Amino acid sequence: MSSILNDGKLPAGFKSPFTRVPMEGTHDDQLACIATLTGKSLANVKAAAHLLGLPANGPFWVDDAMVQKLLWNLSDLMASDWIELTSRPQLPDVAILCVDFNPETEIGRHVVHHNVKGLAGVQPFGYVIDVGNWVDPKRQITTDTSGLKLSPSWYREISRRPGTGTKAK
Repeated sequence: MSSILNDGKLPAGFKSPFTRVPMEGTHDDQLACIATLTGKSLANVKAAAHLLGLPANGPFWVDDAMVQKLLWNLSDLMASDWIELTSRPQLPDVAILCVDFNPETEIGRHVVHHNVKGLAGVQPFGYVIDVGNWVDPKRQITTDTSGLKLSPSWYREISRRPGTGTKAK
């Protein structure tokens, strides 16, 4: 993920297994990441979140337990606890990455990260799917992370639940 491919474009012939689902509000970035990872609509993820206890109206925070419950109920995926990002090579194959963290407010936003390995004729690379609804289309799915503040940063490894298959997409 350290080098930028083709001005941030994904390599020719590569199609992401994930379809970007943009956030709609100001606090639904993790829900949009879950929608992107599970192939569900944001409306479906929000409906499931409401059934699992997230308020339908008013302020809300998508906590660790809600992320786990949503992935469990909507897919065969699971998420680790937050892990501090100390170097980009440590990122797993698939992750929800907390970026643009503000130490004063202790708030960041979330994107999906995907490391791709073993494509014929293409060096391994990583890219992000930025679910921000204000993000320029050129930066929505990109190998160029120069516009993201990655220090400090944390990630959740996304993997398949044991007994349900192999690694995440």
